[in-house]
Amino acid sequence: MTEPTVALLRDAGVLDGEADEWYREWIRWTLAAGHTPAEVVGIARDEGVTATTFAPLAGRTVWRGPDDRPYVRIDDARRAGELARLTELLNGGRPSRSEQRRRRNRWSYTGLFGLNRGDAGTAVKRGALVATPEGTMITAAGRRALRAVPNPVDWFSARGGTTWGEIYVVNGSFDEPADVLRTAIESGRRPPGSGAPSLARLLRHERVHSEQWARYGYARFIWEYVIRHDPRKPCEHPLEREAGLADGGYRC
Repeated sequence: MTEPTVALLRDAGVLDGEADEWYREWIRWTLAAGHTPAEVVGIARDEGVTATTFAPLAGRTVWRGPDDRPYVRIDDARRAGELARLTELLNGGRPSRSEQRRRRNRWSYTGLFGLNRGDAGTAVKRGALVATPEGTMITAAGRRALRAVPNPVDWFSARGGTTWGEIYVVNGSFDEPADVLRTAIESGRRPPGSGAPSLARLLRHERVHSEQWARYGYARFIWEYVIRHDPRKPCEHPLEREAGLADGGYRC
């Protein structure tokens, strides 16, 4: 259905120019999400998709899951938000509907848990950062600068990892953080330490936590998650229950 949809988009005046492979892939995943070709035309208008929309992906490292879904490595912190949005769109998502969440979680692109410099900022310095099909990001930290000094990730991530705003931070320090993420993506398996059934289900669970961060705001989320409710009892925790206990790997 890809080529007939390309023709339909062109006839509707939405596509002006050559449809490259990224554009065609966007059509494939949008159709796979259950949309008709006519609906794809409407989505292209709503999301502002043009022949050049996916140009920023050219030359970037893309890892693919077992289902061939693309994950885009972020090697320039200044473009993290843009690449996260494009990756969601490419995978058939509707980033215009999640833009408010990204705006409310904009603090996660700066500061200790944000993207100050390099791949992933201070907390995960020398780490690796990847945009996911959910429109969120996943990161793994590099090895500690000094063996005796804990990585900040060790202080602020629990169990297998913790979501801060838009970023799921894999707990721990790694000699080759990019390999950790690439292996999880290409195998479809959960990253180290997580009890989730698969990476896809983990990311779905963590996206809900990103939505909770946006809904409550920074201070209120921490209050709700850590103080008002006991994080040591995830099966009774309303925020974990909302995110999906099974997706998060909790056995209750």
